[in-house]
Amino acid sequence: MALRLLHFADLHLDRSFAGERLYGAGAYRRREDLRGALQRIVERAREAQVDLITCGGDLFEHDHVTRETASFMVQTLGEAGLPVLIAPGHADPAVPSSPYRYLRWPDNVTIAAHEELRPYRYGPVHVWTAGFMRPDMPDAPLRDFVRSQDGTHLLLLHASDMSQVPQGITPDKPILPAQVEEAGFRHALLGHYHDARTTELITYPGSPEPLGWSESGRHCTALVTIEDDGALQVLLEDVNQRQFVEETIDVTGMSNLEQVRGAVLAMREEKHLDGAVIRATLVGERAHTLTIDPQTLSLECGDGFAYLEFRDHSRMSHDLDAAAQEFTSRGEMVRQLVGHKQGSRQEEQAVGRALQLALDAFDE
Repeated sequence: MALRLLHFADLHLDRSFAGERLYGAGAYRRREDLRGALQRIVERAREAQVDLITCGGDLFEHDHVTRETASFMVQTLGEAGLPVLIAPGHADPAVPSSPYRYLRWPDNVTIAAHEELRPYRYGPVHVWTAGFMRPDMPDAPLRDFVRSQDGTHLLLLHASDMSQVPQGITPDKPILPAQVEEAGFRHALLGHYHDARTTELITYPGSPEPLGWSESGRHCTALVTIEDDGALQVLLEDVNQRQFVEETIDVTGMSNLEQVRGAVLAMREEKHLDGAVIRATLVGERAHTLTIDPQTLSLECGDGFAYLEFRDHSRMSHDLDAAAQEFTSRGEMVRQLVGHKQGSRQEEQAVGRALQLALDAFDE
């Protein structure tokens, strides 16, 4: 065997999570999850007895990183006891104020703080890499690259495979599989896409932990083995302990909080959501006896979840027959609207919605 390495990317240490509307303790716990992921990656590298750890950028978020987290990175990667090669990305560019530049990193950690591709040799394998030296670097890194001839060559970058850009992702450092092959690289180990994927020429391990509600794909490390004859194998191994999940709970007909708790428990068990980060939206028509306070409900139903947030889009159900018997302005309003429900189906639906809204307003 020529080389075995463990590749990861897009950890985003010290992410704020404000974009996911996570604040305070919820955001703090997610940042602790990211630290735990780095420790698991190092442990996995030791277990697999790899020769090298590679990072495809966005190890941390430069705009939010603290000195405490910077020291944590230095200590954790230093204790790995094996070579680490990092290609800075757009979220952690090697600008003068970056921990990459102002901290003393252990001898086993190499930061590719240069814009041009350079080779780093590990046994018979050359790993070519370059880093972001500023946040915006839209250049195509392989455009003028001279083809590599002898030996086995890998590419390590924070870059965008333009043949498979995920929805909502802004491309950085565009490359194509054909360019990787033409440049003589056996494989490209990349960062930037947060869901794991691998092809014959390109591997993205994904972010080790999901970073938002839209990240439902796999979150892995990539164990890469290169044989003496140049044969290459990539094994994606799931590394995340959390998942971000958005769920909908129909509370129609429910009259007390115990029924809501039961629905939450059933959701957790049926969908195997223990330890997940959950945003649950309540919908449907609930009984008058059921009052929803999302914050209180989150506290009472949060057991077994890493985080649980409720959004209440439900409404109270109304007994129209009983309301029509009232000698009040509320009753008169119901009688008038019910009298208009004799038209087409579309008109009946419109009047029904108007009744619900009007009664909701009276209740408030």
